[in-house]
Amino acid sequence: MEKIILLVFITLMFSNIGFAEMKLIETKLILNKDNHDLRISTYCIDGYKFVEYKNLRSVVANMVQFFEERDGKSLPAKC
Repeated sequence: MEKIILLVFITLMFSNIGFAEMKLIETKLILNKDNHDLRISTYCIDGYKFVEYKNLRSVVANMVQFFEERDGKSLPAKC
C-alpha cells in the first residue's frame, strides 16, 4: 500500500501540466513587394501582453513580451 501511495505521489510531483488563458488582441498584415510579407499579432496570455512577428514566406515565428516603464522600472505590460 505504501508503494502505491509513493508511486502516485512521485507521479504527481513530476507531471507538469499547465494551462494558460490566451486571447488574440489584434493582427496586422504588412505586405511588401520584396518578399517580406509580415504578420504582427498581439496576444494577451495570462494577463500579460505578447507580440508575435512572423514572415509569411517562412515557417519561423518569434514571440516577445511587451514591457513598459513604471516608476522608473521596466515591468511587463498588462492587458
